[in-house]
Amino acid sequence: DFTTTRAARRAMGGGRDKRKKVAKKLGKVSADKRTGATKTALKREKNAEKNHRRLERGLVEDDIDAILAAMAIEDARRAEVEVEKDCPRPQARGHASLTATVVGRGNELILYGGERVTPGDEKCVVYGDLYRYDVDRDRWTKVSNAKGPHPRSGHQALAYGGYVYVFGGEFTSPNQERFLHHRDCWRFDLESNIWEAMPAKGGPSARSGHRMAIWGKKAILFGGFYDTGREVRYYNDAWEYDFEKSEWKCRCAGGEGALGPSPRSACHVGVHDDAFIVYGGYCKNVDNDGDADEDRSERGTTFSDAWKLDLKTWRWEKLKRQGLAPSARAGASSAMHALKKRLVLFGGVVDHEVKRGDVIVSEFFTDAYNLNMEAKKWFPVTLYGEDKTKTHKAGSLEEAERVAAGDVVNENFNIRSEAHRAAIKIQAHFRGYQVRKAYKLYKVGGVVSELLYSPGSGEAPPKSLPKPRGRINAAIAIKANSMYLFGGVVELGDVEVSLDDVWKLDLGNRPKWTCITSLSDEVSAQLAGGGAESDSDSDDGSGSDSA
Repeated sequence: DFTTTRAARRAMGGGRDKRKKVAKKLGKVSADKRTGATKTALKREKNAEKNHRRLERGLVEDDIDAILAAMAIEDARRAEVEVEKDCPRPQARGHASLTATVVGRGNELILYGGERVTPGDEKCVVYGDLYRYDVDRDRWTKVSNAKGPHPRSGHQALAYGGYVYVFGGEFTSPNQERFLHHRDCWRFDLESNIWEAMPAKGGPSARSGHRMAIWGKKAILFGGFYDTGREVRYYNDAWEYDFEKSEWKCRCAGGEGALGPSPRSACHVGVHDDAFIVYGGYCKNVDNDGDADEDRSERGTTFSDAWKLDLKTWRWEKLKRQGLAPSARAGASSAMHALKKRLVLFGGVVDHEVKRGDVIVSEFFTDAYNLNMEAKKWFPVTLYGEDKTKTHKAGSLEEAERVAAGDVVNENFNIRSEAHRAAIKIQAHFRGYQVRKAYKLYKVGGVVSELLYSPGSGEAPPKSLPKPRGRINAAIAIKANSMYLFGGVVELGDVEVSLDDVWKLDLGNRPKWTCITSLSDEVSAQLAGGGAESDSDSDDGSGSDSA
């Protein structure tokens, strides 16, 4: 009857349950009745395979959504917070942020994000890692989180209270054909090592290359750009962010024809009292003459003007160029030196057209300048022991022409013509029979043979005081009276080389540079060989550039 049948089923069920428990202890679980832990492990494995396929597809197709989705799955597998103390230095990169903390550990800097173009395949890698750097012990600590902002470069980072705030930035696809600009705001808790997403409603539009500065309990944001590959927009709007309320307010809408600085990115900003100062910057104008990519023409403008925004009235005023100001340049880095009320600017690049425009020589600057925020006046940073009468004049077309002609060798000048560049390198480093090996090393011919024996000393300039080589988009921050520099980018011909050295500039009464960590062997090899590899029969007599 029904009662007996139900009892029998219960008995069988009980028996099966007992057998299942025994089998579980022995590890004998059928494929259709796995434990929860086993199912989770299998699901994780399938997700990993799916993630790998998605990432591969994204890398091949430049699918940013697929790449970021794969990264999110990978991040979710991590522990909440992973801290790796005394880890190797960060990988070479440019466009990263370096931020000096203001509470707690007074000797710490925070490095976040950045990007590099890998040698060989020339793929763009965008970083989302965060490092804590102990400047006293020269020790790096890497912090990884299960939840945090997407990898990015060209963002801005500010320290306020016990946090580091990050806003905006961009993600570039591996083939550098697609770009994703962010408009999110995050803060990193220096105590717990945890990221927290902040409200972004009503804030600035998505952008990178913008600049921000602290003003009391608030931050001021200016400019930036948005570039999808087909559409390019530059901004000149000004925003106010309240750290306590986590709120944005647009103070100057900007736009074409607005009173104030023209739209731009990568400018230099600082706050003194109730004045927000803007200097320089860059803007790219794109003319679309047709639907095809080849119909697009680009014109870049590098600015050297200065403006002041009154933070009480929110009105702009153009400032006169006073003192010994830096020459117009793109890609320079800057930071506020609060103790001496000045803005410090370093590096940058300018292009010189020589040989009637047939050759472009890019000059990478090694000089530094101070902008006195009270007097609004520029002063060059003269290194202690440096002969002021023999200081190289920045922005020197004459020097560029001498480099292009092979009269001098200067590591801070880059020639876009591979043949000219190789010939000059051969002149500087090879003599006699070694010239024949140089041909193999640089894999060049033709015009090089004509240039190789052209008049010129081929001698490197005399060694001067230690200083970092010229570069663009380096990460810099100031602690007390010391400015710290990490990485940046240089060019060898048409190839970008990202750097990974660490320097300190003493900003006291006797300014001088100190190299804390020299370039890695990998980066040094790229700089020495210009991206070319020597043949197996080359020996130690092969020359290389000094880093």
